[in-house]
Amino acid sequence: MKKSAGITALILSTITLFSGCSLGLNDPALLSPPKITGREAELENLISQTADGSYKLKYPLSGEFRSAIITEDLDSDNKDEAIAFYRTDENITNMLVMYDTGGEWKISKNFEIKFTDVDCVRFADYDFDGVEEIFTGFTNSNDSACELNIYNYTPKGHKCEKTAFKTECSSFTTGDYDRDGGSEILTLTLDSSENDASAVLFDYNKNKLYALDSCDMDTGVTKFENISSGLINKDTMGVVVDGLLENGYNSQIIYYNNSKRSLLNYPVSTDKKGNSTVRSDKIYSADIDRDGYIEIPVVDSSVSKAKSESETVAPVINWSSLNTKNNKLSVKVKCVSNFEFGYYFKLPESFSETTVTTLSENNRTMKIYSKKSNTADELIASFKIFDVGTASDEMSGYSTLESYNQYIYTYKIESNPPISISGETLKENFALNE
Repeated sequence: MKKSAGITALILSTITLFSGCSLGLNDPALLSPPKITGREAELENLISQTADGSYKLKYPLSGEFRSAIITEDLDSDNKDEAIAFYRTDENITNMLVMYDTGGEWKISKNFEIKFTDVDCVRFADYDFDGVEEIFTGFTNSNDSACELNIYNYTPKGHKCEKTAFKTECSSFTTGDYDRDGGSEILTLTLDSSENDASAVLFDYNKNKLYALDSCDMDTGVTKFENISSGLINKDTMGVVVDGLLENGYNSQIIYYNNSKRSLLNYPVSTDKKGNSTVRSDKIYSADIDRDGYIEIPVVDSSVSKAKSESETVAPVINWSSLNTKNNKLSVKVKCVSNFEFGYYFKLPESFSETTVTTLSENNRTMKIYSKKSNTADELIASFKIFDVGTASDEMSGYSTLESYNQYIYTYKIESNPPISISGETLKENFALNE
């Protein structure tokens, strides 16, 4: 299905795509209608007429669509439908569904929902009719759960009706997890006094949605920070959930095993080397090497000796993929990271086992050493952060990689380094956390 950009969309800044929906990612305060023109102004005028008085637009708190007015071609006829959220009453959220006649916007249905906030919105075709359904999670201010509702749009007559399906969860996402050509719904629930931590996969059969299977989730996770839905290897569509723990973060990989007909959760606690996905810093799962598969960040637990008391060993992240046939992680990309200044360096293969990387006391300098010696003359290259406006003579010997906000990111290669590396390779493997 073709997706149109949400009007007045809020751009998400993360190295991964938020494919699911989770709570508490922005201020739930009511926002005033934006100043818009043209086609969008027609939509706002229709909202204003329907509200018949003052109103406030409501913006989804999370997910891919973060606009109060969202357009989507639900039936693939090259004309958009639109969904708008607004409030005229402090206890009710209106969901206005509109369609484009080619000449003007008209109303399909105005739903009044007894919730104060919109958690998130998704679109997917679960019933194989070629038309996307509208998935909307509603929540109340300061509540940790949302109610998922589904709405069917019928092109003939431009009708939209709420389905009988309704369930409570903490977050949800959609995808073709059993690879049958249609979308399934995966709900995720945090552990609480009312509910156990669990994931439930809903499928469609005989004109109804039903719970295909469920699995337990980590009870120590207090918040779903990031939900990535997509391919986790060439054979498996799944969901990687990065969660907040009491003292850090971790990852869980949830996927449906067709041969076992089971929903499985691979709790990535440790790999064969004892490395753990439990990490103190906020690192989200991502397609780090842009090969189309989601990789999981595993912090390397091995400890190397720093070069001096003023330096600490930089954290090494083993970006790993899950082989669902043997339930083992394999490292695809190794990175060293500087969390304070928001960048990472992908270690070339020749560096992965033969170098150690350190951070200076103020974290402004990252140095790459050869493991052959603990002396300073084995230094290979350095990254250094300068403030914008720094005099050029202070940056002498360093070449610029990036300028971002108030910082200039630079590098320097030592003369006659023990391991050869080019400036081009440094540039290709350096990246800012987006």
